[in-house]
Amino acid sequence: MAARDFYRVKKVFNNNVILAEKAEEKQEYILIAKGIGFSSKKGEEIDRSNFEIEKEFIPLRGEKRKNYLQLLEEVESKVVAVTEEIITMVADELEEDINQYIRIGLTDHIAFTLKRIRDGIEIANPFLAETRTLYNEEYSLAKKAVKMMEKSFNLKIPEAEVGFIAFHIHGARSNSEVSKTVQNTSLIKKLVSKVETEIGHKLAYQSLNYARLINHLRFALERIENNNDDNINPLLDNIKDNFAESFNLAAKLAEIIENRLDCKITEDEKGYLAIHLQRLKREVGIN
Repeated sequence: MAARDFYRVKKVFNNNVILAEKAEEKQEYILIAKGIGFSSKKGEEIDRSNFEIEKEFIPLRGEKRKNYLQLLEEVESKVVAVTEEIITMVADELEEDINQYIRIGLTDHIAFTLKRIRDGIEIANPFLAETRTLYNEEYSLAKKAVKMMEKSFNLKIPEAEVGFIAFHIHGARSNSEVSKTVQNTSLIKKLVSKVETEIGHKLAYQSLNYARLINHLRFALERIENNNDDNINPLLDNIKDNFAESFNLAAKLAEIIENRLDCKITEDEKGYLAIHLQRLKREVGIN
């Protein structure tokens, strides 16, 4: 006879989700199973074999644990389950650990998205093209996540949602807030628009020139925010003399960044940006 697993119920979130402790391990688990919360009471011991467990995982730890447990009381169990499936898929595909706090943001985001779709509210994403290029790997994983959501909830989910989930995945990989990723993507979109206006040329979103530009801007922002923009540019004087218009445009972009991020950008960093802008102009046929 197979050994039985017994758990002591610590908290009932809803009819299908509970927090329980496995006695011999002294380890907490979130258990998701149809009716498990309805037939369980806090403090009692339950036999795992009496339920068809859909999902079992260790709950969030740390300072945000309380927020997460409260969230589990507010969302439907299928949202919790599909979120865990997405997190597992992402970690397996990347073969790396991702920040556990993605559970809070992603669970809440999926619940909100489903409500909007069911209420017939359009989901728009103004940063979709930028996100697809800036975070290509995360975007591919987000597409898989959306397919998992569509299968679980039998809903058609717009591509705009792929971009939003990609933000959550990127944030979990880089240990940064989703709001920070959105802020930088919005800033890059503004910078690209400024470049297009100044050079009088619209960049195709699928083009190599577009990809090069926004990736250069992304890494420039990362250097600036991490205070790693102090590299000496030995060609600075030549750049100012020979690529004056490109340097002038780089200075305009730097001013936008400085105003948005409340920082100061060095002349050397502007010089590196000017080199890239000069190459961009040459590639699109602008002297």
